[in-house]
Amino acid sequence: MAEKVTCDICNLTFKDENGLAQHKEAKHPVEKKSTINTKKIRNWTIFILITGIVLFFLIWLVSSTVKGINYCKDAPVTEINIGGHTNLALHHHVKLNIFIDGVKQIIPANIGILSNIMRPLHTHDTDNEIHMEGPCKRDFKLGDFFAIWGKTFNSQCILDKCTTDGGVLTMKVNGIDNNDFDNYILKDEDSIIIDYISK
Repeated sequence: MAEKVTCDICNLTFKDENGLAQHKEAKHPVEKKSTINTKKIRNWTIFILITGIVLFFLIWLVSSTVKGINYCKDAPVTEINIGGHTNLALHHHVKLNIFIDGVKQIIPANIGILSNIMRPLHTHDTDNEIHMEGPCKRDFKLGDFFAIWGKTFNSQCILDKCTTDGGVLTMKVNGIDNNDFDNYILKDEDSIIIDYISK
């Protein structure tokens, strides 16, 4: 006759080893060691993090570019900073001559250029040349240049002279009379003459 065996966990007695094994399996199951591959988990975690960072950067880059292009197209010229002469989608020049009672006015150098700021309409010299530059193609009006300059120009006034004082204000674009005044859309190589004659 087989010798009885006792469970070392609960002290129950069984007639043989087979009975004890069945008891232990049912009442005292042994927790199986986890076979998790920590190296594989670590590698996947690193891969997912790097992929997430790259996707975030790409989304940020695309949205910043789109925002920058839209900003360039819609923002007031007095708020746009083109930064310099690189990555330009627009680069035109316009000649502007202003006469007050026959005296040619000097348009100062560096209008629209300050420390670390360059507006899309600006001057470099006193040669009466307006530079139209920007990272996107868009229309600029003659009034935009005067807004950057901080001077008055419209259908009634040029600088500090106004038709309400009895004077006459005229504008010619490429030798042809033009009544758009500050609303005139600038084009490359335009030659504009603004003339004010006092009474």
